[in-house]
Amino acid sequence: MKVRFVGADGLEQRIRQGSQVLRVDRVYVVLETYCQSDGQNYFRIEHRPDDLPPLFDSRLFEVVDTEISPEWRISSGWDGSLRMAPGEWHVEGFWDEFMNHEPRAVEKYERCRDAMLQG
Repeated sequence: MKVRFVGADGLEQRIRQGSQVLRVDRVYVVLETYCQSDGQNYFRIEHRPDDLPPLFDSRLFEVVDTEISPEWRISSGWDGSLRMAPGEWHVEGFWDEFMNHEPRAVEKYERCRDAMLQG
């Protein structure tokens, strides 16, 4: 799935959070979606290869390509939230290991990310 950043002007701070690193009208590949059962929905987007790809509020974007990666799997949390991401990223502790730069997690992330960016 691909989205275009439409900007954050006029939106509440909680919606704009982190968006200063994005460029208006640029198209980004969505690496993961996270949908809260009673709150905001997010897209995980890599804006710079050397940074942890943050979650951005989905209201900052418009969808320009609806095709989702065949790697994506869906999981639900105890709170009713939904995640759509590569299956390997659903493993408990994956993001903690990735943030700690554990080679196995970094390799999984890069392999899945590269497949989505090429797709």
